[in-house]
Amino acid sequence: MSLEKTDTLTYCGNPIDTTPTGFGELRRSDDAAQDVDELRRRMGEDGYIFLPGLLDRDEVAAARQEVMDRLLEAGILDDHYPAYEGVVKPDHTASFMPQLAKGNLPLMKLLYTGAMMAFYESFLGGPVLHYDYTWFRAKTPGTRTASQPHYDVVYMGRGTRKLYTSWTPLMDVPYNMGGLIVLENSHRQEQVVSTYGQTDVDTYCEEGNARALVEAARTAGRELTAEERQQIRWNSTGCFNPDAIAARKELGGRWLSAEYQMGDLLIFSMYTLHASTDNHTDRIRISSDSRYQLASEPVDDRWIGEDPPIHGIRAKRGMVC
Repeated sequence: MSLEKTDTLTYCGNPIDTTPTGFGELRRSDDAAQDVDELRRRMGEDGYIFLPGLLDRDEVAAARQEVMDRLLEAGILDDHYPAYEGVVKPDHTASFMPQLAKGNLPLMKLLYTGAMMAFYESFLGGPVLHYDYTWFRAKTPGTRTASQPHYDVVYMGRGTRKLYTSWTPLMDVPYNMGGLIVLENSHRQEQVVSTYGQTDVDTYCEEGNARALVEAARTAGRELTAEERQQIRWNSTGCFNPDAIAARKELGGRWLSAEYQMGDLLIFSMYTLHASTDNHTDRIRISSDSRYQLASEPVDDRWIGEDPPIHGIRAKRGMVC
């Protein structure tokens, strides 16, 4: 399906520029899937590798069924349709649902065994470690669930920077369903890499009573309240710009995407700016984000173990601003 035949792409309800200067298709690398040197060259050049059909569709389908069954049980899907179809009940909103990955054996098999791990062992050239925490997106229709433009490094930069994200769609995702978009050459934006790309969402400025608030919560074994968080100046909000349209205008380049299909895999670096668009269908869009690195490299311990700190109180660090 060509872009011209789809519904207009939007971000938070606003139209994305889909002219040739504003939008393009991801470069496919299925032609080089067995050429490790070429894949590494393309990662350096593009900041991503798009590998259509790398994963086993039956394994993807099994993970999809498990997720859809859970969404049906949670009351998000319309039970007049088979769960596998993912038709959403009217007026239901969801976006980030990491609980859908917990105890999900078909998903764990897809992400952490077989073709996925074989790819990374070849691409990275040695034994591979993956994060224990799995991010999961379940994006309902509408204009309130698009992901904001960001680098991954600001969320997971305490270990090696030679860390890679696998974005794995668990269903066919046409343009109008709100798939992932990557900003062309964003990994080459040296000024952005050296400023925003050096921040950490879990660090805060040790000014006023900020340190006391954090230490009191940590000692009590609880998270910061919303009121306490507002009293603290954080080193990063996470996103580069809350508006994908404005981000492209600021940095230049094109937003790149594809009509994703089950079995496709998109891999990108920690410094590749990415976001997603609005879902204009009546179905939920499900995908996972998983991370991989050489086992010999330093690891960000926020994402390791049976009960990882993630972005909770155990992950917070003070700094002089």
